[in-house]
Parts: sequence; structure tokens; C-alpha cells
Amino acid sequence: MKSKILIIDDDRVTLTMLEMILSRHGYQVLSAKDGAEGLDLATKEKPDAVISDMLIPKIHGLELCTKIRQDPQLKDIKVILMTAVYKGAAFQFEAKDSGADYFIEKPIDTNELLDKLDKLLTTP
Repeated sequence: MKSKILIIDDDRVTLTMLEMILSRHGYQVLSAKDGAEGLDLATKEKPDAVISDMLIPKIHGLELCTKIRQDPQLKDIKVILMTAVYKGAAFQFEAKDSGADYFIEKPIDTNELLDKLDKLLTTP
């Protein structure tokens, strides 16, 4: 079994699509529908990576990423932030500033996502 991935998105279609794609590629997949549930799952399950939408209920994606980076037990988790709303260089800078390892715009290019995930998880 490959790495454990946590997907956080309040859009059920995106969540289901990513669960199917990542599962087919051998990843163990966990999912959450909001930032609070995602942070709770990350704390309990210690996934290798988190893929989170930026615009999610309860805890925004940028804040979630910051909380992960500030937690000594979670700080090494790779974080990919995704968005359909926040597009452009300014938001990419904000994502990096919050500690995200990668920023991707929706609609998601699944080959790009899988490639980035593979690189993030194989780079020490």
C-alpha cells in the first residue's frame, strides 16, 4: 500500500472523484468535508499528505495549512491546496506563505496532481 492521503473538500463530486483516482493508484484515502474535521483526522491518522480545497467550512484551507505547519506532530505532512475561486499569482503566494507544498487550480488535472503527489512523497 502506498502513502496515506487525506482529502478535504466540501464539494462531494470533487471528493468522490479524488477518492476514486487516488485509490486506483494505490493510495490509502481518508476524506473530510470541512477544515475542522480534516484537522481532527490529520491529528488522529497522521497522513503522509493532505489535499485540501482552500474555500472550505469551519477552518479555511490557508488556516488549516498554517495549523498543520505549527503542530510539531503534523508539520512534516505534505500539503497541496486546491481552488476554483482563488486563482492567480497572489493566491499562490498566500498558499506558499501558509506552508503549502503545492497549489493547484480546479478543474484538477489529475495527471499533474498525481505527478506532484508522487514527487512530494518520494522527496526526503
